[in-house]
Amino acid sequence: MERDELKSIVENVLLAADQPVNVAELEKIFLNTAEKNDLQVILEELKEEYQSRNLQILEVADGYQLCTRHEFNEWIRKFLKLDRSSRLSQPSLDTLSIIAYKQPLTRQEVDDIRGVDSSGVVKTLLEKKVIGPAGRKKVPGRPIMYRTTQKFLEYFGLKDLSDLPTLEDLKEELQGDDSPLQSQIEFANADASESVVTEDEENTSPE
Repeated sequence: MERDELKSIVENVLLAADQPVNVAELEKIFLNTAEKNDLQVILEELKEEYQSRNLQILEVADGYQLCTRHEFNEWIRKFLKLDRSSRLSQPSLDTLSIIAYKQPLTRQEVDDIRGVDSSGVVKTLLEKKVIGPAGRKKVPGRPIMYRTTQKFLEYFGLKDLSDLPTLEDLKEELQGDDSPLQSQIEFANADASESVVTEDEENTSPE
């Protein structure tokens, strides 16, 4: 297979994929017709080329993803008919920040840090798949511990957790109108009938 053809196929796979694509997944597609190193170089070339285009290729969640640019978020919201009800509430943002930096931890540990019951907030974040269970803590009652997920990395545009910004920077980013995480969560829930929880989310209770 010619290199230009290989590159075009990789580009189209990125366009069609609804989640980050990694080199191992591409290797399976091409079987023995493409070397791992060649695929890695092609991905980096495409990432560089897209820097001057209206779309972008981001290295997130140990893969590569073709994405819209944040400066066009408002127009995409209008097209998808999204409103502010699809955004995460302040309690959800606070809880997500705590879990991101102190994971894994139990809901009770989140409650202790926040000073209020977080049952409903944790339920909301679980439904949005930005957090997930991480086993049970070896204490009486064996409560479930929670951690961020690959979806969190995808939404926030992080390659892995080592790329997390400082806690204060993360909070500012999450609260911003053009936050990639906020926008991606809006887009991901464009067809959902439920809207994001307000203060009532504090009252529903997962473990």
